Amino acid sequence: MYLFGFGSLVNIKSAQNSFKNRELKKEDLIPIKIKGYKRIWNSIESICFEQELVNGIFLNIKKDEKSSIFGVMIKITEEEFEILKLREKNYSCITIKKESVINQKLDDDLIAFMTTKEDKIAKIGKENCFIPSRYIEIVKEGVENFPKEFQDNFNEIFSNFPFPIKDGIYTFSDPVQNKAAKKG
Repeated sequence: MYLFGFGSLVNIKSAQNSFKNRELKKEDLIPIKIKGYKRIWNSIESICFEQELVNGIFLNIKKDEKSSIFGVMIKITEEEFEILKLREKNYSCITIKKESVINQKLDDDLIAFMTTKEDKIAKIGKENCFIPSRYIEIVKEGVENFPKEFQDNFNEIFSNFPFPIKDGIYTFSDPVQNKAAKKG
């Protein structure tokens, strides 16, 4: 089973938090390009900055036949998939057809986590919504480890933030989700 990661999972340190039984190596995060999707800032997660509860806005993907995005493909076990479902609890698990992968020949389809529930999709102007600056840093640090074409594919999301950015350390308000995101 292969997972497609398009946000914090492109950062090996962040991804490692969900893989408790093995140490991820750089080769485990295989750069791939997917056609028919675009990356957007609209996935809502309830997070805490110190004692303040806010709507954290994280990366999501949506279908867009004119677009293509880079991300990473990670081979995962059934057990790792179950932990990832906790980490990505507000995302729906979707299938990306192997034919959508532009730069690799695959034998199997990919799975990915995409926010599809209307109450978890942020609309521009919604109050108490912030993009955590630390999340931006995590994604940027991950992207830096890949070729220029991969990096360039992320430029738009790093230059056009549709919600205010909030500095500081955050945790997920759901303790099970927070543990899966931080410790696996």
